Amino acid sequence: MQGNSLIKEARKRALGVLHNCITPHGFRASALATGYPQIWARDSMIVSLGATTTGDPDLLAASRASLETMSTHQSSRGLIHLNVNPDTGYVSTENAGGTDSNLWYILGHFLYQQASSDSDFLRSYWPQIERAMIWLGYQDINECGLLEVPEAGNWMDLLAVRYNVLYDNVLYYAATLAYEEMSAQMALQADVQNLIDPAGIHQRINLLLWIERTWDAVHFAEHLEKLKSMHLEWFMLYHNMGTISSRPYYMPWVAFREYGDWCDSFGNLLAILTGVADYNRSEQILCYMRQVGMTIPLPTKAIHPPIFPGDSNWREYYRSRNLNLPDQYHNGGIWPMIGGFHVAALVSHGCQKKAESLLTLLAEANLTGISDGLEFNEWIHGKSGQPMGYARQAWSASMFLYADHAVHSGKLPLFDELQSAKPEVVRASEVNEVKYSGGGGPV
Repeated sequence: MQGNSLIKEARKRALGVLHNCITPHGFRASALATGYPQIWARDSMIVSLGATTTGDPDLLAASRASLETMSTHQSSRGLIHLNVNPDTGYVSTENAGGTDSNLWYILGHFLYQQASSDSDFLRSYWPQIERAMIWLGYQDINECGLLEVPEAGNWMDLLAVRYNVLYDNVLYYAATLAYEEMSAQMALQADVQNLIDPAGIHQRINLLLWIERTWDAVHFAEHLEKLKSMHLEWFMLYHNMGTISSRPYYMPWVAFREYGDWCDSFGNLLAILTGVADYNRSEQILCYMRQVGMTIPLPTKAIHPPIFPGDSNWREYYRSRNLNLPDQYHNGGIWPMIGGFHVAALVSHGCQKKAESLLTLLAEANLTGISDGLEFNEWIHGKSGQPMGYARQAWSASMFLYADHAVHSGKLPLFDELQSAKPEVVRASEVNEVKYSGGGGPV
């Protein structure tokens, strides 16, 4: 099929997948009974991104129902659970410390409010949103201003990301912006306002996780003083040892005297979409992802390069169910869901033609099934391009619809509103930004 035909067919089938994932309790993560039949916090909120672009009232109602289900099962301490089985009400305890459930829950409320203007719904669940924010505040265990995340404690639940993690903290920045906006728009009492510092989170991510170059003595001392004021001075160890100089992407995680040294595509794309990354950093990220082939053979690989046995970041539990071997699953496997965010980031960065080309490739990825009718796979092998994991995955379908909407309308629901809500101090820091013009831009 030609590009337009591929996109049209993928759009039609994606809508079918989402409708097959609807339950009275929200979106199942997969339309297959053998896949993921539960309502997952992170999945259902990402599914809502694409669902709200369609204008379909049934899909919007399922987004609302997902929020209701997560709210109903919130723990007494404010934790939004990883997933809930809609048939039995069973709450999962596997990987139960997933920090991103709370983050996506808050963003999901913000997205639904933007899509529905349902003020009564937001007001009725404001206490649960408040508790979710309080729970997140207590995940900053050393009060450095960033979340400390347990190993494998987010969507990459079989990969050793840990402590100050890019993906979670970019979402933390976004969630605090969303919380402030909801509070202000609805004149709601913000009882946890003292925990909210989006400008500080923005600054800390860029100080801690973006490595520009090897510093001279003066620059090193200045940077160290900034980090000391944020209780992050231990981070300077690997700079001082000369083990790392610069990277064209945000580091995936930094912990006590160790760090991940590979590109986390999802975390970096979210940094672009939320405005954590300025123009120059966005340019470097998108160029790098293209140069190393993170969309080849299909979009987009979860990490680059993959982690091999013997590497310092390797864990023997990566062999569990044969999942996280190199070029598979989180370890360099291709995730069409991430591909949707990749297209959106290109649109956000003004790379319209490149976004259009990647959308066509994303349609091809989603229409490649294990057998006829079993498309929109969870993930794809990073080298062979063969579909793996479960088919008819809701977030693969949803993020195709979101990417398609972004390309054809230029609008990015949720992220447009977050960019508009940037703190003034962040805007001021971008005023004198010089746009990089070398190398022809991300290709």
